[in-house]
Amino acid sequence: MELLSMALSELEKKFCDLEKLVKKMKTENSDLMKEKKELIEKIDVLETAMLRDKDELDQEKELTKMVVDGLIKSIDTMVENENQ
Repeated sequence: MELLSMALSELEKKFCDLEKLVKKMKTENSDLMKEKKELIEKIDVLETAMLRDKDELDQEKELTKMVVDGLIKSIDTMVENENQ
């Protein structure tokens, strides 16, 4: 009977330890889920900013190309006028 009582006591202790571990893991999982959500939100913000910056760079690139093309045409015109 004493052996059974000791076995039950040990089983009860292990069950309590397991219950504490499960609670700890649930808390950690909850924290990780919150962190994951925050990271996803940060990624979304960065992606949006990156796309906006890309659009601005594309516009600046196009404007620069137009200005350079205009300068080249002006230089070509000046060279033609000097040759005449």
